[in-house]
Amino acid sequence: MKKSCLPIVGALLLSLLLTGCQSEQNRRTDRPSTPNTAPARTTTKSPAQGLEARWYADADRNAVPDFMEQELGYRPDAEDCAADASRCGPGAAGEELDFTVNTLLMLDASGSMAARIGSTTKMEAAKTSLARYASVVPEAVRLGFLLYGHEGANTEAGKAASCAGISLLAPIGAVNGETIQAALRSFQPTGWTPIAGALQKAKESFSGLEKKNNRIILVSDGIETCGGDPVAVAKELHDSGFSVTVDVIGFSVPGSDARQLRAIAEAGGGVYNDVRSQAELDAYFERQSRAFVKTIEAANCYLEVFNRAWICDAGLVNKALLQFNRHRQAFLKEGKQAEAETVLRLRAKADEAHQARKAKRAAFRQQAEKLRRDAFAINARILKAYQKIKPQ
Repeated sequence: MKKSCLPIVGALLLSLLLTGCQSEQNRRTDRPSTPNTAPARTTTKSPAQGLEARWYADADRNAVPDFMEQELGYRPDAEDCAADASRCGPGAAGEELDFTVNTLLMLDASGSMAARIGSTTKMEAAKTSLARYASVVPEAVRLGFLLYGHEGANTEAGKAASCAGISLLAPIGAVNGETIQAALRSFQPTGWTPIAGALQKAKESFSGLEKKNNRIILVSDGIETCGGDPVAVAKELHDSGFSVTVDVIGFSVPGSDARQLRAIAEAGGGVYNDVRSQAELDAYFERQSRAFVKTIEAANCYLEVFNRAWICDAGLVNKALLQFNRHRQAFLKEGKQAEAETVLRLRAKADEAHQARKAKRAAFRQQAEKLRRDAFAINARILKAYQKIKPQ
């Protein structure tokens, strides 16, 4: 009897079908998975840090969260502790707390100073102006007084004694409104004009004051008559370690003599001023005081602005650090260790930002201190502008 082939064929078909299904399943398994493109659900917390989003809102970028600034009474969208020096005036536009100016007054007491000018003599006019200046000068200006030409005689016989007659009547820091009166009463105009020798003598006054703000104000009615080279000595003084600036007042000086006095001032890094009367001499010294006071006020304004901004910022940060601590303790009580650690890190960042602002404001303070160190130079620039103002 012949056997049927149907069972064998059925078995083969079933085997092929199962093999195909398994291959399809393998292909599906090998395919890369399709990413889930459904939008992520928004959260009020930072997934990395585990804190609410408000902890990271910082509009003014001072590392103190805005909500915390609001809690403390500050404006989160503005810098509450800005250092604004715009009110400090033009004297502060450029710029050690030591802003003293060591000033040596040098007076020509040669015989020509006995000449009359208006209703008085040149010498009496000069004495009056110097006395007024010493009585109103700011404390930061330390005055000394040097005299020349007051000995010997205005003759060939008295020339040697006169040219050697140079006296430091008061060292720098010893002159004020009272002491200068006694010094001014102790001499009368007498002899010759040893300007170079007097400038050489002036070096002694600045011993120990090297690299400070050192200045000479020289009042003379004529040129060198003792054979010295005052221009060279003035340059040496200015360029040496003493860093002395030499300003010269020509008191009713003829044009030919004024050229040498102007050259002395230029060589000494200073300014030449030509005055023709008691009023003009008074006006010169008045400008000295007024301009210097203006510079000091500007410097003080800068430091006041800095200190106010620094105190404000330090107060804000100290309060914020306490707030950070309070929130951290609250998280710890709730058993939220991760949140408490994150608050601690944010607190450290706020303190770091505060220190960075402190360094930045330190540069601002240095600018104020530089203004004080440079007060003398700024004052000189102001005085040059004053040369355009004629006394009333």
